[in-house]
Amino acid sequence: MDAMDRDDEETLRARAQAGDAEAMVDLWLALRHGATAGEGEVFVRRAVEAGSIRGARMLAAWLGRTDPAERERLLLLAAGAGDRTSAATLADLYYEAERWPEAEEWLRRAADLGAGWPVGERLALLLARRGADDEVWELCLRADDDPGGDFHGLAAAVGFYSLSEALAEEGNERDAARWMKEAYDFGLGGAIVRFGEERERAGDLVAAERLFREAGADHALAGFLERRGRVAEARELHEAGGDSDRLADFLERNGDPAEAAAIRERLRREREVPAAEADWVTTVATVVTTVALIPFVEGLVGRLAEGAYDGVRHRLRELARKLARGHETAESTLIVVHDPHSHLRLHMRTDATDEALSALRTADLEGPGGAVRWNPEIREWERR
Repeated sequence: MDAMDRDDEETLRARAQAGDAEAMVDLWLALRHGATAGEGEVFVRRAVEAGSIRGARMLAAWLGRTDPAERERLLLLAAGAGDRTSAATLADLYYEAERWPEAEEWLRRAADLGAGWPVGERLALLLARRGADDEVWELCLRADDDPGGDFHGLAAAVGFYSLSEALAEEGNERDAARWMKEAYDFGLGGAIVRFGEERERAGDLVAAERLFREAGADHALAGFLERRGRVAEARELHEAGGDSDRLADFLERNGDPAEAAAIRERLRREREVPAAEADWVTTVATVVTTVALIPFVEGLVGRLAEGAYDGVRHRLRELARKLARGHETAESTLIVVHDPHSHLRLHMRTDATDEALSALRTADLEGPGGAVRWNPEIREWERR
């Protein structure tokens, strides 16, 4: 420990001993990896007793690895005091444990506290399972009125679409089709494409083409035209979008591998990143998820027992595959975690180093806007 670190610890200790609850939490963060970790825990527990919601939330994440019951108790304490992050985390805990009544209760509370659509999506699924259609409608329509929402004007349609996909994954095809129809009626392009694909499978090609055009999704229409042998029209649509992996794939499928290779080379050059910036962006693949950021990170580092870094990286790769909707992801994929409330974005790579993962425990994820990325030169998560 250098002199500056010692001064910081002494300052925190003095403030903590004077009764500053937040200093108690910060002192615990400074001590918890060292020989005096037990002393640090005494301070953070004093902070929780003094009413520190932050202390309860962070201690819950830390103890989740070894004491799930205490984690639950602390989350209940913080969530009961109105902490949105803890309410959302608690709802996730109950949902993953399939404790459905408790999951619904805390999903409702988290939604009421403004936790946003990722919470609302799970709540809608629970409501749909028990046939509470009116409440599903209300929940999805309310998302359109949320000024911090992600979909502005199309939130209800996206909600119906997401619900349909979740029900289909569970094998409930009848209800999945019904909610997809609601998304279609609200004019969501993805739902219109789904119905176009359905009409194509049924052999109604005129209706299918009309729907693909109505959806405004050129790649879906190009795929339909290609399947129908109208290759020239499909090529025009792909080329209208400029160089792309889709265009290269199309050319390879249709007998022009040389041009496909030339396009891939142009794309490779465009995506090259100077060595100095290589750790700030990925040239391979990017997937995006919109979730409450702090619960996501706390859930991740809560599983970060000593030596468990490979397990965390495995979890990140599984998440990347899920977000890529079944497409094969690259070994080094960038996951962008976007918080819908603060609009802060965390950039994480699926091959993150042990050091980067460990440092997530103390990364600054508070405050609005910007992007947080790992900077290997200063060995910190840095906000830009």
